[in-house]
Amino acid sequence: MPRFVPSSPYVVLRLDPSAGAWLAAARLRGFEAPDPIRALLAGRSRVEVGRDEAELALAWAARLPGWNDDARPPLFIHTPGEILVES
Repeated sequence: MPRFVPSSPYVVLRLDPSAGAWLAAARLRGFEAPDPIRALLAGRSRVEVGRDEAELALAWAARLPGWNDDARPPLFIHTPGEILVES
């Protein structure tokens, strides 16, 4: 059966700049943020990291106020280049 699998060993962390409350909280606590989040707070539009590092960043981010204010989380993972393979 065909299935989609990542073709890349990394994922991309992205930040939704409209996430007002969360973004304000993240900036206040940026000194303790994981490096990928610090890069996003400094203005990068995307940060390429390993899946484990991305999950740690999301865990930190989810503890801040404003995380659940919108249907879409303020920080999300994009997996580039999924490919269809035959099993």
